[in-house]
Amino acid sequence: MKRCFAWAALVLGLVAAATQVGAQETYPSRSIRIVCGFPAGSSLDVLTRIYAGRLERALGQPVLVENRVGMSGNLASEAVIRSAPDGYTLLSNGVTLPISMKLFKRISFDVQKDLTPIGFMGNIPIILSAANSTGIASMQDLAAAAKARPGVLTHGSAGIGSIQHLSGELLGTMGVKLAHVPYRGTNQVIVDFLGDRLSLMFAPAPTIVPTMGQGKFKTLAVTTAKRSTLYPDIPTIAESGFPGFDTALWFAIWGPKDLPKPIVSAIYNIMKDVPGTEEGRAQLAKSGIEGVSMTTEQLTDFIRAEVDKWAKLVEASGARVD
Repeated sequence: MKRCFAWAALVLGLVAAATQVGAQETYPSRSIRIVCGFPAGSSLDVLTRIYAGRLERALGQPVLVENRVGMSGNLASEAVIRSAPDGYTLLSNGVTLPISMKLFKRISFDVQKDLTPIGFMGNIPIILSAANSTGIASMQDLAAAAKARPGVLTHGSAGIGSIQHLSGELLGTMGVKLAHVPYRGTNQVIVDFLGDRLSLMFAPAPTIVPTMGQGKFKTLAVTTAKRSTLYPDIPTIAESGFPGFDTALWFAIWGPKDLPKPIVSAIYNIMKDVPGTEEGRAQLAKSGIEGVSMTTEQLTDFIRAEVDKWAKLVEASGARVD
């Protein structure tokens, strides 16, 4: 009797293994869904659709983008985490996920434990600018003005815990104390900044670049560790007297926990050709996105470092969201 059970278990195991291998070998056999945590027309949505198009052409199956908005992309993340790890439901999100780990008092998942990193999509440079009325034309001017009047200079952001908000908080830890004014989105921040009702603005490049040459404000620096390939003439905050400053607005693709490695590799090998080719970089640049190459392993390490970095900054800032 025991021998019969043993044989039965062996046969079932072989059938399951064969089924799994077969499924991996034929992936994908139906449409793929990428759940985007931000609205249609947002920078993340635009970027996601660029990669969705590449995946669709290479894989020969429809790749659909579903916008599931709420809680800084956390609702989209939860939907993907609950899905089967078969490669047919993916997540597009970015720096907001590591920030969320500490920012939200109640969060139902861990970005490092419950999701599988697949591929890096790119950066959108954040540009720090000053209103003409402040008389600030450089980071050195800003440091001096903030020292003379700590907490008087204002900067607006898309909300508490946004990367714009935390960029200002990081400057605060380096001695440049600013007054944060939270909004419900970037568009109104732009309006008030251009209307001279805010001293400063950390703006995603696509939202501020169209008005940069109109003499309405002074462009000070970009927030990334290295100069942007899209705007190489703009210095970094780090090189302007604040070493170590780095608040990149980055985006990536994840799958659910335990996503099989062959599926991860299949998706990554297509994704890497976007920032890895001149044609792909040009396509990203048209939307104000900087192509960055990063392996899946590098992305995993990068996310780990981002979680640690933002946890410390959120803690220092006292920012929390229910």
